[in-house]
Parts: sequence; structure tokens; C-alpha cells
Amino acid sequence: MRILLIRPYHSFQDSNLLAHAKPMNLAYLAAYLLTHNFDVKIIDYEIELYSDASFLNILKRENPSVIGVSCMTPTIKNGAKICAFAKSFNKDIVTIVGGPHANGLPKETMQEFLSFDYLVFGEGEITLLELCNKIRDGRDDNNIDGVVYRVDGEIVQNPPRKLIADLDSLPLPARYLIKSDLKVGHASRGFSNKILGAEVHTSRGCPYECIFCAIQTTFGHKVRFRHTFFIEEEIKHLVNDFHVNHITISDDTFTLIKDRAFEICEIMKRNNILSWSCNTRVNTITKELLMAMRDSGCRKVAFGVESGSQRIMDITNKRITVEQVKQAVSYAKEVGMKYIEGNFIIGSDPSETMEEVEMTRALVLSLPWSFVSISIIVPFPGTPIYNKMKAINQIHTSDWDDFVLFGRLPRWHTDNFSAEDLIRLQRKITREFYLNPKYIFKQIMGIRSWVDTSYWLNAGVNYCKWYLTGKA
Repeated sequence: MRILLIRPYHSFQDSNLLAHAKPMNLAYLAAYLLTHNFDVKIIDYEIELYSDASFLNILKRENPSVIGVSCMTPTIKNGAKICAFAKSFNKDIVTIVGGPHANGLPKETMQEFLSFDYLVFGEGEITLLELCNKIRDGRDDNNIDGVVYRVDGEIVQNPPRKLIADLDSLPLPARYLIKSDLKVGHASRGFSNKILGAEVHTSRGCPYECIFCAIQTTFGHKVRFRHTFFIEEEIKHLVNDFHVNHITISDDTFTLIKDRAFEICEIMKRNNILSWSCNTRVNTITKELLMAMRDSGCRKVAFGVESGSQRIMDITNKRITVEQVKQAVSYAKEVGMKYIEGNFIIGSDPSETMEEVEMTRALVLSLPWSFVSISIIVPFPGTPIYNKMKAINQIHTSDWDDFVLFGRLPRWHTDNFSAEDLIRLQRKITREFYLNPKYIFKQIMGIRSWVDTSYWLNAGVNYCKWYLTGKA
């Protein structure tokens, strides 16, 4: 039985300004199905341009029995269109949806989009395998945990599936199924997608409870770790078989367990990784760990800060302090980390005031960041902030295309800021940071290759395009 796993297209797939990571979730799902004797293909419409004609050719060539789409909120409509088109070609194709949007609104997604036959919520590998076994065997039962389906027009949601306790029981992701064309932009700011990079997950989940983060809709608040032996085996595989020279560690927080982080640094050194980067938190880092990371090839750390106001940090469950932010950035600068990134959100809680936005602005402009991302709040379905803003009628759209970080006027407001205010503040702080002559001169002086030159030139052009037109 042939299965097509698809990442749907979105309106910003050609933007150099935004991050473009490989669909590793599909690679993990594919690998698990392949080990159980299914025939699997991955189609990534963030690389390939979608058209009905080209997709029709794929359907004729592959003749799939099952199509699975993994959808973020702003791609859920396109995922539904892909499944509807597939059914118009062959009504017997079984369509399955998963991903963050499906996890955030399981029943509602099935009610809204009739082209989905099944919805998988929670962690997908085992659930998708059991569902594909059922479809292949022609069984009528739907007693599969983690599945939503229809019975006589009614939506039925089965109990959730327990998370996979042993991540090392999963096969390595089937990266060879992902189209290897070089993508625009970056997987991590500062590192062009024209270098040979790969994303590696050393853990799944996050123990923190930030009210705006959608990862909790899939993994809850539990984090599970892979054994470092298997991490090293994957890195060896990437170096030997894919000739990778940069690794992006895609964990939500890489440094949750410091001893483990030190051990992974040693793995990077042993395998001669030229450069790597990670996301982490200001309260899980030390100067000694940052030094070990730098010595093992780490060239960038990204911190989720969100606000310069301690009240906003507390009310959004960040569980960090402003002083910890300053100390972590200071440590990273002292040890000579090449890139230090700070990620901020305007309106991360609806009660944020102008005075608190000014605190964020001061934190952005006073510290030696290499990059900052100034987002406006996007209340993704299933998050506490979505429920909070919806309850007080601050969300004015049911069009999921609107739920993007850049490039559209938001269709929501906060207690103190209109949609126009949110955009104005975002652009003001971003402009003040990136158009500072000292910042521009520093980045120019740090360029060491033609790849870097091309990356920074494209990034600059796309930033100016966004600033002048509002489009990413």
C-alpha cells in the first residue's frame, strides 16, 4: 500500500526573510512506516511549487491508497484542498490530517474540512501505523487511540495515545525521501540554506508552559530525551552519508540537562562538526556550558525572551527573569559566541501596556544581540492565549490564513493595542535594531565567504521589502 505524506504549500514559501526547515516530522513518520513494510513518499510543497496539474501527475504515477497532510494553522486550508483534489481523482483514497492545527482543534478541524477522513492528534508514529494497518486490512473498527473520525455524520474523538516512552526505539528519520533542493533563506538565522545543513532532534517536548506556545498541544508539558549514543550514530550518519557540515539542534530547549549538553558537545567535537546552533533558555545556561558549546563548534544560541517586562514574563509563564536574560547574553558575548539571537513578542499577553513594550524595546536595543525577531502575538488554536483572547472577543477572524507571524495585518487586538498598533510597534523596534549603522557595519565586517555575502544581501533586500510593503 502506497502512502503519500505531504507538507502543504503556504503563501510565504519563497520568502528569504523567514525560516525554512525540512519536514522532519514527515521523515520520522515515513521511517516508521517503512520499517513496517509500507511504501512511502514525501512531497514537500514548501520546496516544490504546487499546481493541480503537477499534483495530478503525481497521483497518476504513484496511485496512493493513503494521503497524509501535516498542517500548521496557516496551511490547514491548503491541506484540505490537496485532499479534496486527491478525492476528485480517486474517491477511494483515504485522507489523514495531522500537525499542530489538528492537535489544537481536533473535532473542529474534522467538522470544518470534509475532505479529511481521519485526524491524528498527539504523537503520530504509532497512531499512523495502526491506522494504515487498519486501512490496508480493510477492517471496519476504529478503536485506535489518538484518532478522530466520522460515524453517520457525527464526529468521534478516541482517547489520546500515550507518548512514546523510548524515543530510541524509533528509526532514524528517512531524510533521503526529502527533496534535497536548496531552499531560500535559512533554517536558523545566520546560516544560509545553501550550506549543507541538517536538523537533529535530541529530545521531544518542553516542560515549560508558555501560554502562546503550540507545542503543548502535541506533547503536553513532558520532555523525553534520546540517548547520546543514538545521537552520535545519527550525526555520524549525517556526516558520512549526507556530508553535512552544519547541524541545527531543533530541540525546544537544548540545555535542559547540563551534563547531557556537555556530552553532546563532546560528540560534536569527535565528529568534526564545523558548526552547529541551538535554541535554549536563559535560565538553563552557564558560562562554562557556553564555553564548551563554542569550543565544540556552536556558533549560535537563540533565546526565547518575549518581553522586557517581568510582569509579562510572569503572566505568560516564561519562568525566567530580566536579569537572567542580561546575564545569559553577557556570558554568550564573553565566551565569543558568533551569533546571539533574541526572540520577542509584542502582545504576548493581552494586558501588555505601552510602558511594558518600551521595556521590551530597551532590552532589544541595550544588549549585544546578533539577531532579534520581533513578532506580534499569534493566538494559535489550542494554546491558552487563544482561549483567553477568544473568550474576551479579541479575535475577529475564522480564516486560518490570517494566523501568520509576518506579512498580514492581524485580525485580533489586545487590551491596549489595535491590530495597526501591533504592526507599528513591531516595525518600529525592528527598524531601530537592524537599521542601526553600527549593527550594519558589524555584520558586513563579519562576512567571510561568498555564501555569507549572498545570504546577507538577500536577507537585507527581503527585510527592506517587508519594511516598505509589509509583505514577507
